[in-house]
Amino acid sequence: MKIVQVIDRLEVGGAERVLVDLTNLLHESQHDVSVICLLQEGQLDAQLDSEIPITYIHRKNKFNPIYLFELYKELQKHDVIHIHLRQVLRYVSLLFYLTRLYKKSVVVFHDHFGKISENKSISKSIKVAIKKCSAYIGVSEELVLWARENSLNTNIYKLANIIRKSEISIKDKRTYNNKVEIVSVGNFRPQKNYEYLLDVIKSCPDNYHFTIYGQPVDKTYFENIKAQIENFNIANKVTIITDCKDIRNELHKYDIGIHTAKSETGPLVAIEYLSENLPFVAYNTGEVADKVNLDFQEFIQNDFEVNNWLKHIDVLLKNKNELEAKIELFYNQNFSEEAYLKSCVSIYEELLNSAKN
Repeated sequence: MKIVQVIDRLEVGGAERVLVDLTNLLHESQHDVSVICLLQEGQLDAQLDSEIPITYIHRKNKFNPIYLFELYKELQKHDVIHIHLRQVLRYVSLLFYLTRLYKKSVVVFHDHFGKISENKSISKSIKVAIKKCSAYIGVSEELVLWARENSLNTNIYKLANIIRKSEISIKDKRTYNNKVEIVSVGNFRPQKNYEYLLDVIKSCPDNYHFTIYGQPVDKTYFENIKAQIENFNIANKVTIITDCKDIRNELHKYDIGIHTAKSETGPLVAIEYLSENLPFVAYNTGEVADKVNLDFQEFIQNDFEVNNWLKHIDVLLKNKNELEAKIELFYNQNFSEEAYLKSCVSIYEELLNSAKN
């Protein structure tokens, strides 16, 4: 079984992180797997195992047939074509009309769309493209229900995201002092609701320091957030880092995490926090929040009242050591790498067997 994972570019982001982790897991389990990037090199390329082949199409003009031909030459070599992100499917699906690719190979579309609770619309081109795929994979129950309601495919699966644990040793954990270090992770876009995070920071004690990791994908929004930091006179309490390639190697430096996004399917960052046994405060959105709320009600907020968030932050700090042990057990029970890999491979095998019959 020859497998290829397809994406536009491996920049820092949730879907990109999932692709890297899944590809490495497949490779470590002796599966024949490679990666195709429609564009050029990205920041996460180096996190793929060095033995995993990466092909770059270096597409400059999506309407130039030369790039489509190059893509087709690579894709047809594989039994399973695993496509990530809607914009990537939109481009690859052009080959569905020009070739018999989707009939010769198993084509899986992996939907990472994070705003499904706010936007359930779907373009005709994407709907047709998904129907032509062998299967649809959603990262949340909400996406799966939406796909079924719209009859997008006869084979619809859920594959909830996981995050692989980092290999930071105990001796590398941060030494404690009077300063409280809090981390927030997410690229700068309105969905992340960083305006509210600044309200929280403004009301925190002076010994609290916040570090925000995220790329300025929406540059106007990024500049507005920086201006608000100055307006609130809290620059001494906030550090912004825009060039982090692997947040898992940084999380051990912090006491707790925080996530203020209003709408997420995951959120993936919650799994990242859990993977490092890091207590966190987050708004009640997404499937991970639903699961976490069953065991850690103190992590999940149902409103955006600053005082409530501050109270919960205080509770987490006072019970941090006790919570870390509980988080490790919870993570191992709910986000196992082995179960994730087994689920994905079983989808591939089921579809390949169906194609033969």
